[in-house]
Amino acid sequence: MSVFRSNTFTHEGINLHYQDAGQGPLIIFYHGFPSFWYSFHHQMAALSGHFHVAAIDGPGINLSDKPTSLVHYQLPSLIAQLNALAEHLASGKRFYLVGHDWGGALAWAFAQSHPDRLHRVVSINAPPANQLVRLLATDSEQRQRSRYMWSMREGKTHQWMTKNGARNLWQQAYAKFRPLHHYTSEDDEIFHKGLAQPGAIDGGINWYRANIPEPDAITDHDYWPSKTAKTSVPAMLIWGEADDTFVPWFIDDLPHYATDLTVRRLAGVGHTPMLEVPEKVNALLLEFFKV
Repeated sequence: MSVFRSNTFTHEGINLHYQDAGQGPLIIFYHGFPSFWYSFHHQMAALSGHFHVAAIDGPGINLSDKPTSLVHYQLPSLIAQLNALAEHLASGKRFYLVGHDWGGALAWAFAQSHPDRLHRVVSINAPPANQLVRLLATDSEQRQRSRYMWSMREGKTHQWMTKNGARNLWQQAYAKFRPLHHYTSEDDEIFHKGLAQPGAIDGGINWYRANIPEPDAITDHDYWPSKTAKTSVPAMLIWGEADDTFVPWFIDDLPHYATDLTVRRLAGVGHTPMLEVPEKVNALLLEFFKV
């Protein structure tokens, strides 16, 4: 923890927190839900000897502002915030982008819409945002797996997730890491503290409210940056094969969305490889970034 620097930058009136370390070419790490910057602390420590590493708390998350308007959580705004952070840290220079879950879907969207800004892009256990919307519109199994995207917005599930400083959600989401030798009680408490920040869970849910309509209501307007957008940026998917969040056959179609694609599969690993097998993920990133 001591090697990381805590900082804030402001974009369009929204204060966004990030942690950074090291010097050299910039890598930005973007978390998923329910998490925040600390989900990448292993990767930041491992790569900070070669790169300037930065991990952001997205809007609504942990120490970042939690605006009430959903416009700040919509993909175009998230993309603009991400680009602003890159300009803040490495003005005019290309950078590397790594995202997990929601952050992975966002990373693909950034590579599709701003390919000239990136050296390379990595998604960990996440399809592109426009591919996910297509899956929700057309694939019954993905709809079934994604029921939480709607159930947590209100009612009993929402109450369960948000009450008592998000303790229920913390216990459920992070229980699987506790038997791991590299997952410490300090790690556990840091994750609990991040989820317990006032408004942080609703802030995370706002990403779904802002970008994921009911499947039967999906129109072409809901695909961002477009229904057929793809990227030629060199891209890698790190896929924990025990993932039950996304249907694995999205990978078969992924070359239609990323034309220079590498896929690295991790057998027996679940939805969060960077926390479950950090050394393997670190090695894959170092290899892909040609260190």
